[in-house]
This record gives sequence, C-alpha cells and structure tokens, in this order.
Amino acid sequence: MLFQQIILHMVNRLNEERTISAPYHLIRGKRSGQTIQDVKSYHLTKYFALFPRLTKQSYDQIIHQMIESGWLRVNELSIPQITELGEKVLNQMPTFHLNGWLYRGNERIFFQRLSLVTQTLSHVKANDLAFIPIQKDEKIHNWVRHFLKMVSYKNEGFIEEFYQELKTTFQSAALTDLHLTILSHRLSGYQVSGVTWQQLSHMLETDQMDLEILFQECLHIVLDEISLNTKLILLPRMSEGIKTTTPLTESAKRTADLYNQGHSIEQIMSIRQLKKSTIEDHFVEMAMNEPLFSIHMFFPCEDIQHIIQQIKNQQTKKLRTLKEAFPAYSYFQLRLLLAIGGDSIDQQST
Repeated sequence: MLFQQIILHMVNRLNEERTISAPYHLIRGKRSGQTIQDVKSYHLTKYFALFPRLTKQSYDQIIHQMIESGWLRVNELSIPQITELGEKVLNQMPTFHLNGWLYRGNERIFFQRLSLVTQTLSHVKANDLAFIPIQKDEKIHNWVRHFLKMVSYKNEGFIEEFYQELKTTFQSAALTDLHLTILSHRLSGYQVSGVTWQQLSHMLETDQMDLEILFQECLHIVLDEISLNTKLILLPRMSEGIKTTTPLTESAKRTADLYNQGHSIEQIMSIRQLKKSTIEDHFVEMAMNEPLFSIHMFFPCEDIQHIIQQIKNQQTKKLRTLKEAFPAYSYFQLRLLLAIGGDSIDQQST
C-alpha cells in the first residue's frame, strides 16, 4: 500500500491543479519543463524517478483500483481529489528517506556495482572464479574490472576491509531490519543466488512495489551514509558519479553554458536547433535551481518581488488561472516568477 499512499500524498500536494497524469510523469522521472517545475513547486523531490520503468497501463490500473476502493475521485477534466477515506489512508503513510531528485535513478547503478563486486569477492574467497556474473550490463562489467584492478582484490585483507565498510554502513540508525533483509536477499555470492522480486514478495508476504520502494529507500540511506562517513575508502569509490552534481538536466546545462557565454535565447535556439518553448523550459529550470540566475532581463523596470507577492496572494500555481489574473505577462514570464517565488530545490529532499 506504500505506493498508493505516495500517490495520495502527491495528489494532495498537487492541490487539484494538475491532472492525474502528473504523478505518473514525476514518478517516471520525466525531464519535461512542466514535470521539473512541479517537482519544485509542489515539494515532491523525494519521489522523482521512483519507478522509471512504470508503464502507463500499470499506473492506470493502480489509479482505477484506488478509485474503486473509494480513496480517489477523478473528474471529467482528469483532476484527482482525495476522498475522506483516502485521507485516512494517507494519514497512515510513513516518512520516507528518499531523495529521487538527488540520485535520479542512479542508485540502481550503485547497486549493480555493489552486487557484482560482492559476487566476485565471494568467489575469490572461495577460490572459484568460474561463475556467471549476476549483472549483464557490459558497462557494469567494465567498471568493476577497472575498480578491482585498482585494488588488491585477491588479498584477504582487502576483502575484510570491504566487508567492514559494508558492516559499518549497514549499521545506520535509519536502516531497518526489513531494509537489510531486502538488500541481502537481492545480493548474490558463492553458491548463493539473489532472489527475484516475485520470490521476495512471496517470502515476505509483502507487495512487490512496496518492497521496491523500501529497496530504493535503503540505497538512498546507504549512499547518504557513504557520503557522510569520511573514514570510508572503498565504498566512496563505488558511489562515484551516482549523486547528481548539478540540479540541471543535461540539456538545460548546455543551454545555461551558452547563456553564460553571452548568447541570447534566439542565438541559443539557432545554435542548438531547438524550439523556443524548449529553451524557455531550460531558462525556467535555471531560475528554479541556480541561486545566481537573474530574471530581471525578462522584466525590465519592474519590481519583481512585488509581482511575486501578488502571485502568492492568488494561492495557486495553476498557470491558466494566473494568466487570467495577470494578462500582461506571458506564460513564460509567469513560469519564471513561479520558479523563483518558492523554495529553491537544493540537494536535500523536502
């Protein structure tokens, strides 16, 4: 039921200002301007890219079940609303230690590395290197080969050091026994195979999606612990490149670089061969995430803080409603104002 509670939480935050598709795009980690702005405006950074491979069909089935259960209503405009019964279900929701905006699905790469290194070292210790790698991705194979070449991986002392670092990290107070059970059962070793999600769901008598949410939460906690513990040596190497170093998407970063070089929006459109709406999305993303970015060039001779306060007084983030209230401003200008008018997205979950 954890996934359904997350949906209810998102619907509650979206405040009847987005359609029922909005949570789906956010959970999938869609990099569109609208979804990225929703992440910030409605404080939903935790859940970004929670299920990158979730199909629309599966999502729609879950929504249908929630409607059938009397937790949600969806009107003719596809706007969802939580029912009184749904409120009771939402109130039972636990607090999640998730940070999807920071890791953006890369925690899965960390686990693939960890999984293959663990499997390899367990076979080294057993003096049996004839095994089929549990991970099939050649990029992961190459990364693990490079990592092991950099260390004395056949040395008993190295294996013990690796084990001790894992043990130290897994002792985090934020990790529950269930977290560690899920993680350990997903790992493979010498003569021990990791179980599938279906097997684990049956074994623990817990919904598969709930287990996957807890697994992702476990990885986020582990990665946070690794980044905070300065005494660790091996695990920080394994987590290199996993944490997002810039809050901007790759495409927005390229636009930002050109803008910082002095190019105008029109010039950037020409250089990048992108539509104006796409470049505007990038500027909104820059306004949302870059503390030093100024939107004054789009509002000459106007008191921006006064405008922002007027927008806040409307108590809505719905662009169509704001456009009716402020017809003198373009949708792009209103999006910029919304972007800087709230709390900035930083590298912490909200």
